[in-house]
Amino acid sequence: MSTVSIHSGLQAPSMEFTPGEDEQAVADLAAQIFSHLSSDERHVASVKAGEPFDEALWDQTVEAGLLEAVLPADEDEPGLGMVGLTLIAREQGRRLARIPYVSTAVTALALAEFGDSRGVYGAISEGTARVGVLLPETRRRINGQRTSGGWVLNGTIDFGYLVPSATHFLVQFHTGDGDLMALVEAERAGLGVDAFTGISGQQHASVVCSDVLVTDTDLVGADRPAGEVAAWVRPRLLTAAAAIIAGACDEAVRRTALYTSEREQFGRPISTNQGVAMRAADAHIDSVVIWLTTIDAAWQLDNGGDGEAAAFTASWCAREGGFRVVHATQHLHGGMGADLDNHIHRFFVWVRELDVLWGSAGQVAEELADVVLPLQGVQA
Repeated sequence: MSTVSIHSGLQAPSMEFTPGEDEQAVADLAAQIFSHLSSDERHVASVKAGEPFDEALWDQTVEAGLLEAVLPADEDEPGLGMVGLTLIAREQGRRLARIPYVSTAVTALALAEFGDSRGVYGAISEGTARVGVLLPETRRRINGQRTSGGWVLNGTIDFGYLVPSATHFLVQFHTGDGDLMALVEAERAGLGVDAFTGISGQQHASVVCSDVLVTDTDLVGADRPAGEVAAWVRPRLLTAAAAIIAGACDEAVRRTALYTSEREQFGRPISTNQGVAMRAADAHIDSVVIWLTTIDAAWQLDNGGDGEAAAFTASWCAREGGFRVVHATQHLHGGMGADLDNHIHRFFVWVRELDVLWGSAGQVAEELADVVLPLQGVQA
């Protein structure tokens, strides 16, 4: 039997897990806004009204500066970056806030990093532009063919997350030299959007590109090598999605702890039963792991650490751990947990939907291996 000896080449900086004063203030503000404007009652009302997103909540989020806070003002004021974005996304997950915050904020960070030749960055900061992100899927992708005027895009993406709420699409497309990313308006000729309602009650869409013309001006980071922008964007999107899962799991565990402490059988709370207590404890541990790996990934991405490896680790933990958490919290609510109108069931379907967003846990694990193994000395 062969053995494997691994010598790590990873040199990640040490992280401080305690939020700074500005970071904590933004997280507290987000918690206040989301708890007030995305209560259970308002959430249900927005879903039943058939709204693609909660416009009032979005306007308040922008007005309060939750988008602007994470973006750089200038070289001397870098903004709160991914750490701030992750703290806000966690609060979004706690309240299942129906807004395209994550995809829009990550796109804005990419424009700040690589340049904005279309002037969309200012519209995002003002809240008038909202972005849906179209990344390759396991069996689907968008291909680009070079022409004299730019690129012609063809292909389909089945799961365009919150796309019906978007004014612009950040599109990753494949070329012979590598993947590029373009930012185009949702009304661009050749774009077909077929909206559907996901299991979470949120509105998504299948998007078809039929000879969509993209100019070099539409490209994000047009002067950068093919693949560089896509490799920068993906780990940040995965980290932000993991933060939503972290918040949803944390709140689901909190609500379950409250329920099992109040629900009585045989004259005592069901939380005193060992089987209930142990399963709830396991869910709590998973919830904590999801959050710690996620905030670590955000910090590594902001501070020049091994951001890719940390992001894929956090994303894998969120998908695998989140699956266990929401199954446990639903089961611990008994038959009510399976009621489609029960509050705990909403956390279940949100997390189950997010655990396939931009790739499954298995796909993310393969990406993690692709990043880590070249950085290791491996001897069989």
